[in-house]
Amino acid sequence: MKKNRFVSAFSEQIESYLHFKCSIGYTEKSYLHRMRQFDAFCAENFPDSKIVTEEILEKWSCLRNRESENNRLQRLIALKGLLNYLKAAGMQTYTMPQGLIRKQQSFRPYLYSEEELRMFFRGADTLPDHPSSKYRHLLVPVMFRMHFCCGLRPQETLHLRCCDVNLREGILYIAESKGHKDRRIAMSEDLRNLCSEYERVISRILPNRMYFFQRSQENRPLSAETQGDWFSACLKNSGCTFSGRKRPRVYDFRHNFATYVIKKWRREGKNISDMLPYLREYMGHSSLEATAYYIHLMPEHFAEDVATEWEGIPEVPSYED
Repeated sequence: MKKNRFVSAFSEQIESYLHFKCSIGYTEKSYLHRMRQFDAFCAENFPDSKIVTEEILEKWSCLRNRESENNRLQRLIALKGLLNYLKAAGMQTYTMPQGLIRKQQSFRPYLYSEEELRMFFRGADTLPDHPSSKYRHLLVPVMFRMHFCCGLRPQETLHLRCCDVNLREGILYIAESKGHKDRRIAMSEDLRNLCSEYERVISRILPNRMYFFQRSQENRPLSAETQGDWFSACLKNSGCTFSGRKRPRVYDFRHNFATYVIKKWRREGKNISDMLPYLREYMGHSSLEATAYYIHLMPEHFAEDVATEWEGIPEVPSYED
C-alpha cells in the first residue's frame, strides 16, 4: 500500500478504501482523483476531524463557484462510496441521507463547427510555454489532436505510456480503460507523423519518461486539472467565441470524433447499421446502444435518415475483437 499520498486525518482510511477497491478488481485511477480532492478539502477545512461528520458532509456537498451540478453529484457519489466502506468496516462515520444524490442532469455534448475546430487548434499550436509547464507548447497540439482524431477519453490520453504507442505501425494500446477493457486502435497517417515528430523532440528533453504526455522528469501522468487548464488556455488563445450555452469540454472531442466518423460513412454511402459495431470496438463502448447514441446528436433530418437502418445491427465477428 502506498504511503504519504494523503495529508488529512482520513489518510489511512482513504488508502484502505483504495486498496479494497483494487482488491475486488477496480482500478485505483477511477477513484484517486476524487479521493485526493476530499483529502485536500478535509486537510484545509477540518484538519482535526477524524470522523466524517454531518458538518463535513454539508460543506462538501455545497455547489462551488463555477461548478456544474453534475460535477457536484460526482463528488457526492465518490464520498458515498468511502462512507459505505467505512461503515461496512465497522468504523464510526456519518451516514449520507437518502435523497441527497439526485439523478444527474442530462447534457448535450458540444459539437464544434469546422471553423471552431480550426480556431481551437490554431490556438493550441500557438500556445506559449508557461513558467510552471515549460513543455506545454510541445504537448498540447499533439495531445488534443489525439483526443479528436482517435476519440479517446481524457483519462485514456493522460495514462498513455510510451510503451503503449507504436509509432512504426501507428497503433495505440489503451490499457485498463472504462469497464477494465483493453483495446488497440489505429492512428491516421497524419497523426502518426505528428506523434513521431513530437517523440523525436520530447525524447531529447525527457529521455527516460514513462508517459507519452509527461510534463517533467518525474514519471507520473498529467492530472485531469492540468489537462483542463491547458484546454481552457487553448480556448482563450483561439479567440473564438464558441456558440451555445455551454463551453466545450475536453470530453467533447470524443463525441465530435464519433459524429464525424458517422457523417463520413454516410457521405461514402456506407450502411451505418453495418458500420456501428466497428465504431463501438474502436471507442471501447460496452454496448451498441452507447455507440448508437451519437446518431441522436446529428441534425434531425440526418438522424431520422440513419435511424431507418437501425434494425438488425450485427455483432462484430470474434476474430476482429
